[in-house]
Formats: sequence, C-alpha cells, structure tokens
Amino acid sequence: MKKKSTHLTYDERVRIETLLDEDVSVRYIADRLDRSPSTISREIKRHTQAKPANKCYDCMYFHDCTARNVCGTQGSCPKKCKNCTRAKTYCPDYVQTFCDRLETSPVHLCNSCHKRHLCHFEQFLYSSETAQKEYQTQLSDSRSGFDLTGKQLDHIDRLVSPLIKRGQSVYHIVQTNKEDLPVSESSLRRLIKASELEVRDIDLREAVRRRPRKRKKQHPEPPVAKKGHLYKDYQEYIKNQDISTVQMDCVEGKQGDRHALLTLHFPLPHMQLAILLEEHTSRCVTAALDTVESTLGKELFSVCFPVILTDNGHEFLDIKGMERSIYGGQRTKIFFCDPNRSDQKGPCENNHRLIRTIIPKGTSMDNYIQADITLMMNHINSYKRKSLFGCCPYEIAKKMMPQEFFERLGLKRIRGNHVLLSPALLK
Repeated sequence: MKKKSTHLTYDERVRIETLLDEDVSVRYIADRLDRSPSTISREIKRHTQAKPANKCYDCMYFHDCTARNVCGTQGSCPKKCKNCTRAKTYCPDYVQTFCDRLETSPVHLCNSCHKRHLCHFEQFLYSSETAQKEYQTQLSDSRSGFDLTGKQLDHIDRLVSPLIKRGQSVYHIVQTNKEDLPVSESSLRRLIKASELEVRDIDLREAVRRRPRKRKKQHPEPPVAKKGHLYKDYQEYIKNQDISTVQMDCVEGKQGDRHALLTLHFPLPHMQLAILLEEHTSRCVTAALDTVESTLGKELFSVCFPVILTDNGHEFLDIKGMERSIYGGQRTKIFFCDPNRSDQKGPCENNHRLIRTIIPKGTSMDNYIQADITLMMNHINSYKRKSLFGCCPYEIAKKMMPQEFFERLGLKRIRGNHVLLSPALLK
C-alpha cells in the first residue's frame, strides 16, 4: 500500500536527491520510498531550480559570434559581446540551446551529470535543502492570514473601530455584538494587532499597559513515546527488578545513504553489537531484532535483552513490532529516553566514538556487509578499557552471559596487539 495523505519529510527529500544523482527513474524512486510516482513527479517539478548559464555560452551562435556593442555602447567597451553578461538582453540574434543530456535523462535534470560543475548550459537541479525550505515557507504561508472576505473585514472595521475609540474593551464589544461579529474575541485582537482595522494596539488601554507575556520553551513528548514506555515508566519498571538493560541506537553514514547501523549496548560489560540495516527505517529495525531473535532463540533472547532503552528517533516508531516475538508473545520491553536527553543512555553514545574511529562521520556504509561490521565490533569489544580496570568488554561479558550467545552471533576476541581501531580495518 502506498502512503496517502502524508507530506514528504526532509529525510525523504534527501533520498530523492541521492537517487536522482544516480540517474534513476521516477518510478524507481517511488518504489524505494513507498510513494506514488505522481507524488515524486510533482515534488521534483515544484522544487526544480534553474541555474542560468554564464554569459552567452549557451547561445547557438556563440563560437562564430563576433558582435560588439549590441547594448548601444559606442567604442568604450573593449569586450566581445559574447563574453558579456548583459548581451543576452540586447542581442537580437541570441538563441538559447540546451545540453543533450537533458533529453536522455529519465527525469530531465542535471543532478546525475558528472560534468555539471564545468557545464556552460543552463542547468536544472533538484536540491533537498532548497525543497525543504520552500515546503516550510509554503506551509507557513498557507496557515497565516484571516479567513475573511473584503466585505466582512469592512463590516468589522465599521462596527469595532468607533467603539474602541469610545473606550470600550474588545471583550465588551464581542459580548454586546455577538450576532453581528463573524469572528471570536481572540481573532478580533489578532486583526487589531495585524493592523487590519483602523484602530491599532495603542488604542487599547490594557494592551498598552501590559508587557507581552514571556513564554517558556516547551518540550512536548516525542511522537513515538507512549504512556507506559516513557523514561519515568522505565525507572519505575526496573526499581524492584534485578534485570539488565540494553541501550539501543542508530549510527548513520553519509547523508542520504540507505544503510545505517543498529547498535545494541550492554552497559555493565561495555560490550556493543552492531547490525547493518538495509534502510534507516522502523521496518528494518524490527527486521533486525527478528533476525537476532531467530539466531539466539526465544529463551536466550529474553535472557540477554529483557529491557531495551532507546531514543525517540523515527526509526523506532514501531513499538509493537519491536516488542513482539516471532515465536508469539512478548520478547522484550521497550522504553524511550526523554527528549533531548541522550545522557540517559550515555554509555551507548560514548561507545559510538570507537565506531567513528573506524567508520568516520560522513563515510558511506553502502559498501559494507554484515561480516565487516561484525569484524569491526570484535576489535572494539577486544579493546581494553581503563573503566574496566584493564579488561576488555569481551572478557567481562564472557563471565556474565551464556557461551551460546557468543557462538551464535559469531563474536570472537581479538588478541591485544592485533586490535586495530582505524579505517584501515575495513579496507
């Protein structure tokens, strides 16, 4: 089923731009984003930007042109007109031409052209950043203003302005003229503040006396966190239970890439697992947990992952999918940190620094396979820590967890002098 009645997100626009750079069709992009082809087509059409050609390089007669002074300048300009940025406006023989690649491109854009930085023709480009800004501006403009006709506005002005000048309050006017006013008290105040009527804020006695109220910044609850899954619920849940918590997060590669890493961190031994996701989506996160459960078995998974604490990223939207077992029933309990409180799962975030020593920020993960990621985590988990009093996470975890856990997941210890924490490991 294609998504309906939902706006494109910034992440989806980034993926559209990335796929356009790969010179694919609109239908292919639509299939990858689970959207209708017409939605993708309209998005590209609305937000394609035209980058004009420099000077007259895109003129049909550019190479043979010898014209001078077409703008009317007599003798004082030494330039040939074809090298002037103003010539297009004045030259009667200017005929614009376009690059042949525009005709062969599936979407008639220059995004996929590797020569576009040297091209002298007019270019047509789709930029996710520009598209998002235009979308937000359009969304804001569509929700501003007043839903009133000119006649209604004139009627309100003729009725309200004289009464305010007589010293009456907005509340008194609204209560006295309920049947004649097509707006509420708050809307009437906004009309006055927006200078839509003859009277202004200064004509309102109370408005002049009072300072604008300072509003505290509110941090609303994240959309994925539901009652029973909040951080306060997590604290209450583990208060009287002797169970360990696994911290979960995602590590992204190059912006716009499909692949990402799902990390599962065990705070006590400082050991971390990483699973390569095909896409940075909730569907792939649930599929990754399903794979781990099928590898370990229901009982061993429940022992090793009784509680999972994660953040409020969009990839963790599917709470039911993450909690339900592929064998039936519940396999774990999911809780979420408070908004903007990554410190509530600090050990997991801190361990990501070691991943970044091997996969630096901005590096594409599309060329890796799960075997590469497992090798990387084996080296990281064999790295001795001062916080573990000279031991490595693998040593501590071996004493805490069943041997089957390591065998089934292919986890191995790397000898101390062979540990390599640099990009060379995966090259």
